[in-house]
Amino acid sequence: MSISIGYFGSPHFSAKVLEDMLTAGIKVDFVVTNIDKPVGRKKELTGTPVKQIAQKYNIPVLQSERLRLDAEIQNKILSFPSDLHVVFAYGSIIPENVFTAPKYGSINLHGSLLPKFRGASPVQSFLLSGETETGFTIQYLAREVDSGDIIYSEKWESSIQDTTESLLAEITEKGSKKIISLIKSIPEVSFSRIPQKHEEATHCRKITSENRPIDWVASAFSIHNQIRALFPDPLAYTTFREKRIILLRSSLAEGTTGKSDKKAGSFFLGEKKRLFCVCGDGNLLGIEQVQPEGKKPMSGFDFFNGARAQPEETFL
Repeated sequence: MSISIGYFGSPHFSAKVLEDMLTAGIKVDFVVTNIDKPVGRKKELTGTPVKQIAQKYNIPVLQSERLRLDAEIQNKILSFPSDLHVVFAYGSIIPENVFTAPKYGSINLHGSLLPKFRGASPVQSFLLSGETETGFTIQYLAREVDSGDIIYSEKWESSIQDTTESLLAEITEKGSKKIISLIKSIPEVSFSRIPQKHEEATHCRKITSENRPIDWVASAFSIHNQIRALFPDPLAYTTFREKRIILLRSSLAEGTTGKSDKKAGSFFLGEKKRLFCVCGDGNLLGIEQVQPEGKKPMSGFDFFNGARAQPEETFL
């Protein structure tokens, strides 16, 4: 038996899952995605990556600013005969009358090992935490965000150099394959339903501009986690000579290079022409790539040579 699905998603990782499903021969009745937004210097209204993939395959697109309050769009969704709804990074709350409508329910690909890191920023929050065991969860939608029964989860050890971009790419690749496998198993195989241990749940908030500034009084480990969690968006930054310096890539110093008694925020060239910055715990952070305000990305070494910093100058 061939089933059809409705798909909810917005960013480019979500668009990859959508295209993977279409390439695998899964019928998609419609997609629901965020509204078009101004992009680029000319601020041209541009559809989400999911919308662009849907249009490429001539799939109906439904958009709403607030789906849970939009009865018209809800009714349009319910007019499709979809057997299952699939959700990945949609970005808005899906009302109960919508997620309970399909014969086989609605399932969500979530970028953490639930019940940890429920909410809007699971990957970023995982990296900020400094934990090492990561993974993804496929779950049923429920009234409370990310609280639904678990169908499948997969875990692995992350790298200390993983960023939100690299980790999301891995989650997307592995999660997409599993979702396709699950959909193709219907109706011969029933999905498992494992209730979450709600008492172990942790919650995360949306990452905002308030998370971007670096506080050099913090430890090298926590600053490194902040830089990689905020890459590629919205990007961490520091200040030098009253201008922003975006920090794109960092590394934890090892061996004899790893300690200094200099003031937090002080930076200098170390071994192998690498730029290091002193952090609040006395440990050094390797500054591998930066983007000074109004300039292109460059290595820490090139930034140091161009800045010609005085001994008393620091990042702020």
